[in-house]
Amino acid sequence: MLKIVFALAIALVGFSGLPALAGALQITDDDPIAVVTVPDAWTTAKIKRGVEIKTPDDEIYLWFELVAPDQIETLQKEHNGYFDKEGVTITGSSETMKQEVKGKAWSFTELKAKSKDGDSLIRYVAINPNVPSGKIIMMTYWASLDGHKTHDAAMKGIIDSIAYK
Repeated sequence: MLKIVFALAIALVGFSGLPALAGALQITDDDPIAVVTVPDAWTTAKIKRGVEIKTPDDEIYLWFELVAPDQIETLQKEHNGYFDKEGVTITGSSETMKQEVKGKAWSFTELKAKSKDGDSLIRYVAINPNVPSGKIIMMTYWASLDGHKTHDAAMKGIIDSIAYK
């Protein structure tokens, strides 16, 4: 499983042939540490700590949130509450893998899950942008297996678009 997560991490950087992407979206207004570019058809909404992004078919939900390291557990509890409300059950997990991507420390954890609609994936990706506040970008990804396949190129484009200020 660790090899699969590592292969995913490598594949997420430097992919070409991507769908058209909209302009850069600042992850947070209060602390403009990074921007991410989202496909035009995807919806975005500001949330307490960042931005929520969804595919037009609601097959992928993606959150980019800026948190202090001591808030990660709180953030994950909030997400777990959301997943519980949505009928999502965690069925397995991978080991956490760490690597450097674009000069920043990234940590990847993948969870296998089931929802009322079938099998799905949840990924937590912690990105350390090395800022004085010590805050990290937590990317949370929830996708159906079909959505994961359908929107793979767009997701690669989003990940590749992350730019630090």
